[in-house]
Amino acid sequence: MLLIAAALEEELKAGMESFEVRGKISAAGIPLWKAARGDKVVGFLKTGVGPVKSAAALTAALEGAKPSHILVIGYAGALDPGLKLGSLVAVRRALAFSLDALRPDWEKVQLDRTFDLADWEILAQTAGSLGLNVCAGDTMTSSHVLGKPDHKRILREKFHASIVDMETAALAEIAESRGIPLSCIRAVSDEAGDTFLEPFSYDPSARIGTRAKQLMGTGPVQTYRRWKANACAAKKSLSRFLASYP
Repeated sequence: MLLIAAALEEELKAGMESFEVRGKISAAGIPLWKAARGDKVVGFLKTGVGPVKSAAALTAALEGAKPSHILVIGYAGALDPGLKLGSLVAVRRALAFSLDALRPDWEKVQLDRTFDLADWEILAQTAGSLGLNVCAGDTMTSSHVLGKPDHKRILREKFHASIVDMETAALAEIAESRGIPLSCIRAVSDEAGDTFLEPFSYDPSARIGTRAKQLMGTGPVQTYRRWKANACAAKKSLSRFLASYP
């Protein structure tokens, strides 16, 4: 069985729309949907957002589900300035990174671990055959929202990654420990130069009061509307891809 995992239910629906959902089951309290298309049985797992929550959800799900392969899908922020809204990235490697707890300087960001992912060539070929804008590249996994263009630029220059997300490396670590191949394809929901998520971006060098003031001054409703519009464009790309996969 293929297990398709995503942080948000909205991201999962991009795949579930083209399958016949046969019911919702619970694996150690984690929501897991069983679906099919023809003779292919697929599971859909909502992991929640962030490396800690997503890793815990996958670990719990694997206590009951025994997939032969895991496909991670979802949205991502572009690090590569050439990637546009809705572009797909077939992920070759997932890179976990962190900042020094005592000296949280983005110029000194450190790479913690790298995971090689499976079948990225097949993902890229499938998306390309559908006429979708797709490339192969690496993703950086962050513990926090990354919305500042300067921070994105630093990650791009240091590690040459294409996108940033909040789950892939953590999920890859769990899959690797169980000997399960894991693949990932993500759609760009904010471009490298976009600033609308900047107030939500974690910057440990800024005081809590400063971050709160920035957040209150942006107009949360307008920011949410912008994100929803961008997410809609990203979801369309994922939906087109998943309608023909696997």
